[in-house]
Amino acid sequence: MSLYGALYEHVLTRIDAERAHHLGATVVRAAGRIRPGVRTDPSLRVRALGREFPTPFGLAAGFDKDASMIAGLGALGFGHVEVGTLTAIPQPGNDRPRLFRLVADKALVNRMGFNNDGAAAAAERLRAARAARSRPVIGVNIGKSRIVDVDDAVDDYLASTRMLAPLADYLAVNVSSPNTPGLRGL
Repeated sequence: MSLYGALYEHVLTRIDAERAHHLGATVVRAAGRIRPGVRTDPSLRVRALGREFPTPFGLAAGFDKDASMIAGLGALGFGHVEVGTLTAIPQPGNDRPRLFRLVADKALVNRMGFNNDGAAAAAERLRAARAARSRPVIGVNIGKSRIVDVDDAVDDYLASTRMLAPLADYLAVNVSSPNTPGLRGL
């Protein structure tokens, strides 16, 4: 059994899934402080969409909800990191428990509900991440704030866009979360 396999089977499956996520995030942030920058073989570079990616391996939104792990994820070899989903207004997300482990499938069910500190808080971390000499491509995923009526969704998305698009290499708009009332109707 591999080291990760033993860690997964004997430790991670016995810890609440959300707590395990937060512990993992702490390790990832430490990796970014210990070994900042994306270090990979130059042969892995990929050019797509008018941009050069240090590696073809990227991480989709949902893991780094608040743009706090970009350097660490880059240090682990991700060529692009999509942070978020971020909302214009900070929100706690759904009530706990909201992250469920399916041990037999080695999978998780995520019903967290766009929990994040808000676009303004993430903007400060994005500025710092962009200043790094060697960094992954940074995507920012934005969503509708839960307390905003669907009729006002466009203005809510625009508020996030104005704060975050200048700090992103690309912007993704999330209109598919089943956890935000009325969102799928957009």
